[in-house]
Amino acid sequence: MHITFGRRPRLTALGAGLLTAAAFALSASGPALADTTDTGGSGTLSVPVAVVAGLAKANIAALPGTPASSSFDPTTGSDSFTMPVTGGTGEVSNFSGKVEFGGSMVFINGANGKSVTITGIELNFFNGALTGILPGGTKHTVLAYVRGDSSTSTSAGPPATETFTTDELDLSSKAAGALNTGLGTKAFIKGTDIGGFTTTYDVTIT
Repeated sequence: MHITFGRRPRLTALGAGLLTAAAFALSASGPALADTTDTGGSGTLSVPVAVVAGLAKANIAALPGTPASSSFDPTTGSDSFTMPVTGGTGEVSNFSGKVEFGGSMVFINGANGKSVTITGIELNFFNGALTGILPGGTKHTVLAYVRGDSSTSTSAGPPATETFTTDELDLSSKAAGALNTGLGTKAFIKGTDIGGFTTTYDVTIT
């Protein structure tokens, strides 16, 4: 299934609409919505080389925190950060729940030695955003909003899997502000397209 999202509220509205429709249908027929448990799989953020180069000019480097990893693809011209799926309740059929990832993203300012580590990275389907926990925080903050062209697919398996892909994630104002403050820079700008994101994970329905 392919969907185009020009603005975040459209994704939120779609998720809310699908959930409302599902709840209405099931209230008439009786059964409750099934619970989804996410396991296995991975999520990959592919950052365009232009973004990487822009940060490099500002002496900013982005590194993966274990067990995440990174690699450069000369064919697509992108630097990919791959994180293992560690859990969640994400369901692509109605854009509900979230997919949880292991590892972290570490940003270092080579000019002043300051660093910022983002942990607890999740893809929140209902909010249509990639979220994480910023230094000193305990709650998830939106890092980037889903934009552009997105698609979903499922496979019966075994194991049963679900896939979500978007070709654009736009940096949030809160993430840009926290990174600029923590690193002592002005390199991060709200609304910057930080690249595409795709995740495929195993699902168990109970």
